[in-house]
Amino acid sequence: MLHHLSAAAAALAATVMLAASAAFAEQPPLAQAGKKHFIRCVACHSMSAEAPPKLGPHLEGIVGREVASVEGFNYSDALRVQGFTWDEAQLDKWLTSPQADIPGLCLPFTGLAKAEERRAFIAYLKHPAP
Repeated sequence: MLHHLSAAAAALAATVMLAASAAFAEQPPLAQAGKKHFIRCVACHSMSAEAPPKLGPHLEGIVGREVASVEGFNYSDALRVQGFTWDEAQLDKWLTSPQADIPGLCLPFTGLAKAEERRAFIAYLKHPAP
């Protein structure tokens, strides 16, 4: 019986390890490169809807989400009156210069100047890694 439990525990551990490595393997290389840009956002945002609230809303599932739609988050008037969905084009525009994209915002992030950095970060937003 004990031998059976050890084999079952080993099988479970192997399954968990395979799932974790598969999750990383499923993250596209561009998204892996884009993860480093999240350091600019982490003070105000989390990547998990389960994380405690910060100054900004969580970014989990942002690609395809309506602007200013995270339930319970108190958005600025400048964002509340917008009527778009966060798609790749809108995120690229926003990430270039948030204040130019939506005047009236008060946030420390001033944008990512390089198009390849924005593409990588958007890929990370679409495919975040644990």
